[in-house]
Amino acid sequence: MAPPVLLERPFPSRRFPGLLLAALVLRLSFSDACEAPPTFEAMELIGKPKPYYKIGERVDYKCKKGYFYIPPLATHSICDRNHTWLPVSDEGCYREMCPHIQDPLNGEAVLANESYAFGSEIHFICNEGYYLIGKDILYCELKDTVAVWSGKPPICEKVLCTPPPKIKNGKHTFSEVEVFEYLDAVTYSCDPAPGPDPFSLIGESTIYCGNNSTWSHAAPECKVVKCRFPVVENGKQISGFGKKFYYKATVMFECDTGYYLNGSDKIVCESNSTWDPPVPKCLKVLPPSSTKPPTMSHSVSTSPTTKSPTSSASGPRPTYKPPVSNYPGYPKPDEGILDSLDDWVIALIVIVIVVAVAVICVALYRFLQGRKKKGTYLTDETHREVKFTSL
Repeated sequence: MAPPVLLERPFPSRRFPGLLLAALVLRLSFSDACEAPPTFEAMELIGKPKPYYKIGERVDYKCKKGYFYIPPLATHSICDRNHTWLPVSDEGCYREMCPHIQDPLNGEAVLANESYAFGSEIHFICNEGYYLIGKDILYCELKDTVAVWSGKPPICEKVLCTPPPKIKNGKHTFSEVEVFEYLDAVTYSCDPAPGPDPFSLIGESTIYCGNNSTWSHAAPECKVVKCRFPVVENGKQISGFGKKFYYKATVMFECDTGYYLNGSDKIVCESNSTWDPPVPKCLKVLPPSSTKPPTMSHSVSTSPTTKSPTSSASGPRPTYKPPVSNYPGYPKPDEGILDSLDDWVIALIVIVIVVAVAVICVALYRFLQGRKKKGTYLTDETHREVKFTSL
């Protein structure tokens, strides 16, 4: 036989109205209550929180781990009629404090945030001439419910140095002292040299005991430093005269007229027995470039490829090449004809001037002769008239 067929109910279960009524009642209950109470950084709720609280219901708080309570601020709240909690704060809970630390002898303890509360830190600094033994920073940490420092406070010890190194061919002062305090200084000097040239002190002559129990500079050395005599051709030495030049000897130069200095005018004898910078040179000042052709030492020839004259004259070639006809000794076109024309023009001018002068002289002579004859005629006529009258 086939199993009976189950027909679906056209309406929900009879339990649905009951569930709906329960939810409605619960909703009405929540709307007439307070939600979960507020949370704080330094306080926590006593007991487990509930989803809602009735009007007038009270909750109590306590300080969290690492905090302690100082009255009189309240640590509880009540669900008010307007469905909110009465004001409450965690300002009554204070952080646990680490023990006070005094300044170390010959040093100072500095709070990073000016508080001994857990989570803060303290820095230690030693006075000048002292160094720190231990950790320079400590942290205030929470151990169970007590605030403690992360370590022991450091101490400041006086800076002391061992004797400075001894050097070959030299010595330092206070060689008998075994312990040097901060800023104690020694001075090095060289022994007399066995040869003709003295020892030179290379490095700092005075060093002192500094921080971290170390000397301010490395120990110097004593050795013979001698630079060769500096010679500058076409120049002269103007300072630092001497026959021998030892460590740190300084010399200055200048060039003769018509020469310029290639290099530094000041050199110093260094520890490797060389001049620094190197000895300069005096180079000849070249004449300014000119458009005039250079002086030829041989005849000019024309290159078959470039069809331009090539010169064997010594010295640098000018950037401007004048025409070939301008070179000395090179024949100019029609030079004889031009010279003949110039001579004829000059001769013609001379002849014209001579003729003009001659014409002027002849005219002047005739003019004077005419005036003289006229004067004689007038004189004769006057004489005749006088003679006739007397008769």
